[in-house]
Amino acid sequence: MQRLLAATLLVPLLAAAPAFAQGVPPGGVQLQPHRIAYEITLGGRSGSALTAASGLMALEFTGNRCDGFVTNFRQATILADSDGQSRNLDFRVNLWEEGAGKRFRFTVKNDVNGRTTRDADGEAQRVRDGSVSVAMKKPRGKKGDFDGNILFPSAMMIQLVEAALKGERRYEARLFDGSEGGEKVFETVASIGPKLEGDRNRRLEPALQVSSLEKVPRWPVSMAYFDGGPGDRVPVYTMKSVTFANGVVSDLLFEFPEFSLAAKAVRYEPLPEEACTR
Repeated sequence: MQRLLAATLLVPLLAAAPAFAQGVPPGGVQLQPHRIAYEITLGGRSGSALTAASGLMALEFTGNRCDGFVTNFRQATILADSDGQSRNLDFRVNLWEEGAGKRFRFTVKNDVNGRTTRDADGEAQRVRDGSVSVAMKKPRGKKGDFDGNILFPSAMMIQLVEAALKGERRYEARLFDGSEGGEKVFETVASIGPKLEGDRNRRLEPALQVSSLEKVPRWPVSMAYFDGGPGDRVPVYTMKSVTFANGVVSDLLFEFPEFSLAAKAVRYEPLPEEACTR
């Protein structure tokens, strides 16, 4: 079930107000603070692993490129299996990402059936060659280093949206999001479908059929997440969504090897944009 946390951490993908012209807007992609909540249910593919799923995900995003981006996330889910056993998952995540993408702080608290399975607090810093060095406060003294060009979540979303606005259909990146207690980098490959227009927008949840999002371009995106190590290129999971040019994400489907979970937006609230203080 820890993979579920890794998947849902990709939901902090933000929002912005203005409509965009074709191509990347002047000044780059802008991320607007917002709150959004999703209802979790069992997806269309459950196999024998799960028989029922219910719960909520809630996300609050604030900040800007000057002061950094802050994400507060919580997910509470009940999963039931074919043996009649249920698991109560309570995941809490707090992230801060420097606007320039050089520093990233994260705290992760996972409880399963009331027992803490992960309690992590750490900071990642980028070094000159683009690689990332991680130092942990919890567990105390633990460290990690990841080679190669690596992105943090907000920077990755900005690049994904830029690719979609340019009409590109494929996007690849290496991601560090703190989702497994700072111990892992995911290799990601996204397929970007044609922009949703006209009747194709009917798939959107009613909570996102609002005037502030009406003119914002959006695309169906399927993003596969792979372990960074050697071996067969079989994704750990795949996240399918509708991704808006302002970073809002809807109509989510998390596909794991043995089951899938759907997350539908039930509440969306754009927050005021915050002016840079420096």
